[in-house]
Amino acid sequence: MVPVLKTPKIGYSRSNQLDIANYEQAEKYLCNSFKQNISQALIQPPQVGFFQNAVSEAILKAFASVLSASDKRTPGSHLAHRFLQRVLYQINHQLNRPNVELSKFCQKECGSYLYDLKTQIESVWQRWELSQFDLATLQKVSIEQALSQRVVADSNPISAENARFFRTQMTLTGYRRLMAIAPLDGLAAVSHLCRTWDAASKEQSILNECTRLFSQENYVGTLNRPHSTYFTEMFLALGIDTQPETYFDLVPWEVLALLNQSFLLTEEKHHLLQYVGGLLYLEVAVPATFTHYQVAAQRLDLPSVVISYWNLHTQLHREDGCQMLDKLYYPWQINTLSKLGN
Repeated sequence: MVPVLKTPKIGYSRSNQLDIANYEQAEKYLCNSFKQNISQALIQPPQVGFFQNAVSEAILKAFASVLSASDKRTPGSHLAHRFLQRVLYQINHQLNRPNVELSKFCQKECGSYLYDLKTQIESVWQRWELSQFDLATLQKVSIEQALSQRVVADSNPISAENARFFRTQMTLTGYRRLMAIAPLDGLAAVSHLCRTWDAASKEQSILNECTRLFSQENYVGTLNRPHSTYFTEMFLALGIDTQPETYFDLVPWEVLALLNQSFLLTEEKHHLLQYVGGLLYLEVAVPATFTHYQVAAQRLDLPSVVISYWNLHTQLHREDGCQMLDKLYYPWQINTLSKLGN
């Protein structure tokens, strides 16, 4: 029997409760529109107006510091961030589904509206993300030196406090909750890699490395054993539903933001170098992270299939990290900079 994993209860003010109700109603409208004939949903002024107002108000609450041109960096409303990232994820998921008929439908009937909605959210969101960094200082940094230093730092990304939590405190319920949000990332990863692969197709050395990564991300050993089968076995052993979006409500908005950022970076070819940088972080940081998951699984005396999954992927990612820096990121960076120079 699949365990019921519930979203943690959080105390909210009356104002926040009103926001929650509005966001839930707006999101329900969007979901129903996807399930039904979205072209009909878009010509119903009251519902469209309510949804659009909810999005506009959430943008104001999430990104107030950017919209007011304030020097103060503020996190914005947690509820607004959550609503906007959930809307973005569902739009990205719909627009990137492999179903050809749905793709044609979106292009003809509602593609323009959905892309405009994406742009409305993403344009302000990206400004807010950039406002968190000192860009003037970053522009003066030696890229190769910074990357080398970052790789060293990212090779052990989990703090001592969090490491101790995995080693001594994590419960079985907590472990299941952690695993429940993992499939969303895997669901999007393949399509992101495919778009990166396509964009790199004119650069043979880069294409070769993308091909290797694509195969490694989806298969283990020979091409007759997709590594998704290991993932499925682990979920079944934990009693967790293997459908990727079963536990969508459990996913923190920060995780959805990472997925939406990947969609954004791989849609625009001039952003692809940034996406490959994100892949580099993944390959470097995963071994240490997975080791902590493995330690927690051993302490909880979970089935061997759970522990072996982390063993396998720790080895794979450890082998990939440095190779990716030398064979993929540096060549692509040099190629990109040379084109800019010309």
